[in-house]
Amino acid sequence: MVSSRAAIVFLVAASSLAAVALSSQNNEAAKTKAAAEYGYAAGSKLGPENWGKLSPEYKLCGEGKKQSPIDIVTKQATPNPNLDSLNRTYNAADGTLMTFEPGKVGTVKVNGKVYSFKKVTWHAPSEHTINGQRHPLELHLTHAADDGSLAVIAVLYKYGAPDSFYFQLKKKLAELAADKCNFGEESAQVAVGLVHLRSLQKRTGSYFRYVGSTTAPPCTEGVVWNVLGKIRQISKEQVGLITALIPAAGDARPTQPLNGRSVQFYNPPNSTISFKV
Repeated sequence: MVSSRAAIVFLVAASSLAAVALSSQNNEAAKTKAAAEYGYAAGSKLGPENWGKLSPEYKLCGEGKKQSPIDIVTKQATPNPNLDSLNRTYNAADGTLMTFEPGKVGTVKVNGKVYSFKKVTWHAPSEHTINGQRHPLELHLTHAADDGSLAVIAVLYKYGAPDSFYFQLKKKLAELAADKCNFGEESAQVAVGLVHLRSLQKRTGSYFRYVGSTTAPPCTEGVVWNVLGKIRQISKEQVGLITALIPAAGDARPTQPLNGRSVQFYNPPNSTISFKV
């Protein structure tokens, strides 16, 4: 069993502002106690196929037509050279694992709208698949605009060399795992101190864009997804530190039907893509 507060979340805060909800997903999930519990085990009462039945607030999980994640079929993606380059700037900031302390750390501009960086979440295995292939880890960089709309940059990982960003979190991830709390019934907090985010703002290059939803209840739609076309490397040890904190069933929602949606592909000159298109 897992609740919306049990996801592995790393939030950055530029100041010690009072804790507030980070997105419409958190706001809606907090409306009722019944809406707080869901799971990822296929076939279970709380599993993804039953999310839409767990609460009226979750109805889009079962009835929505623009849901995430999806399987991205590269040869069916529509090239669009007019998309933006997802330029983003992130400052170093204090961070906390498994808590909600927002602050303006950086921004990204999508379709001319500015979104402020709010949180990082991990999903193992990956939620999005590329040509049917699932990867061991997916990172979501969630940004929110002033009007509450969301834009997410998704980074897929394959096993290989260690990733520099996770060196900063190694000790604290191990500390959180040692806490051995019941992630379905309680939350935990570990301050990680100053975290440098430069490695997460590398030149984006190619990416796939589509409009979908949050990948956990209440499955709010209208989220602008940007799935990077370059697969980053991460060591098995680093993935192990993250997967030690999630339920045995993982925390990846199954892929959802496209229902006629288009997936656009941006591939600027001299960019690297890990797939055939």
